[in-house]
Amino acid sequence: MPDTCIKRHIHRIFSTGEAEELEDEIVKEHRLQIRLDGKDFVQAVLSPNLVEEFVLGFLRTRGLIRGLEDVASIEVVGTTASAVRSAHLRQSIPELTLLESTGSRNIDRDSALRLATNVSSSGLRVSPKVLADGVGTLADMPIYKKTGGTHCAILFSSQGEPLSSAEDIGRHNAVDKTIGGGMLKGADFSKCWLAVSGRLPADMVMKAVVVGIPLIASVSAATSDGIESGERFGLTVVGFVRGAKLNCYCHPERILSKRA
Repeated sequence: MPDTCIKRHIHRIFSTGEAEELEDEIVKEHRLQIRLDGKDFVQAVLSPNLVEEFVLGFLRTRGLIRGLEDVASIEVVGTTASAVRSAHLRQSIPELTLLESTGSRNIDRDSALRLATNVSSSGLRVSPKVLADGVGTLADMPIYKKTGGTHCAILFSSQGEPLSSAEDIGRHNAVDKTIGGGMLKGADFSKCWLAVSGRLPADMVMKAVVVGIPLIASVSAATSDGIESGERFGLTVVGFVRGAKLNCYCHPERILSKRA
């Protein structure tokens, strides 16, 4: 496993004016060129671990593959990852329109609608305690505990069993790595839920929609477009999972709770 952190000499200065010198753990950045079907596709900046999982999740959440069967090969050499899709996929699926948003390439929602699994039909049901316990474990991820510099994502079963997890300097990357890891482990996404450490705008919600994950939960807030996307595509969007309470913004029927 590549080193994800480096040690740097720093000066820690307190509000009293006192200072101390010490070594601190700093999270590393890794620049990656992704080549798709023999052509340069996109450059990404990520943490240098779980690169194959990242590439798989990146392609899956953008609708460029539907599963492992659509990937002929992935090769990671240094700062380049080369992915080749199967011939039948390249012939049957045209390249999708991609949008530039906050520095990352995201599939547009109309394309997602054509590609998405119908999460409305999922029978997933999760207790509030499972959600709270699962989201709570995000703070225990090892690189985050050492550096405080990563976002985290974990894919869980309905009973709270962790199936795949990842950390990254980018919250979108952490989700892509987690989804790619779930693909490699054969996870049935329709029976899973996803815990994330960052806010839930539309582009994050759509990652769950495209792969067929019916519930996404965060320690942070959802945005208006994120909630609208969840409502439109049948996804349960949950935010501010902290302590003994949470906010469910849409499709609360998947949460086992007593409602007045």
